Amino acid sequence: NVSGFDLFHDPSWCPPERNLLREFYRDAKGQEWTNSTGWVDKFNSHCEWHGIECNEEGQVVNLTLGNGGLSGRISDAIGNLTSLQRVDLHDSDLKGSIPSKIGNLLNLSSLIISYNEITGMIPDGLANLSQLEILHLHGNRLQGTVPRLTFKGQTKSSFIADCGSPSEFDTPLDCPNCTMCCNLQQECDARELQTNFGKWAS
Repeated sequence: NVSGFDLFHDPSWCPPERNLLREFYRDAKGQEWTNSTGWVDKFNSHCEWHGIECNEEGQVVNLTLGNGGLSGRISDAIGNLTSLQRVDLHDSDLKGSIPSKIGNLLNLSSLIISYNEITGMIPDGLANLSQLEILHLHGNRLQGTVPRLTFKGQTKSSFIADCGSPSEFDTPLDCPNCTMCCNLQQECDARELQTNFGKWAS
C-alpha cells in the first residue's frame, strides 16, 4: 500500500547510502553493465540491487561487481560507504584513478580492482586500511608506491600489484609488501619470503 510518492523522504527506503550507490552507478556507466538488476529502481531497497550485500542495519558491506562490464570511473562516493568490507570490481574497463577517499574504508578486508584501465598514483590513504586481507591492483597502469600494510593470514596471492619487470613505465610500481608481482606480459611471480611477512598461511 503506497500512499503517494513519499518513499523518497522515507529514510528506510532512501537512506544516504542509496544515493551514494546511485552516484557509483552513474560514474561507472551502470546502464552498460552486463547485470544491473534492481539498480536505481525507485521502489526497492538498495540492498536488493545486484552485487550489493547489506548488514542487518541496512549498511552496505559488500560491493561485488567483478567482470560486469563496468566502465567510466570509480566514483568518489565509494569513500563514504564506510561499512564496506569487500569491494570486487575486477575484469572490467574502469578508467581514472583510485579515489583518494578509499582510505576512509577502515573496515575493508578485501579490495580487488585488478584488470581494469586504472591509472594515476597510488593514494596515500591505502595506508589506513589496517583490516585488509586481500589487495589486488595488478593489470592496471598505476604508479608510485604502495604503502606498507600489515596483513592478516596472508598467502602468496594476498597482495598483488604490477611491481614486476618489464614494466609499462621506466620504474615499476614500488610495492615493498607485495606477495606477488606481475609484469607487462601479465606474468606473475611470488616474491621472496620476507621476515616481516612471517610464514605464508597454508
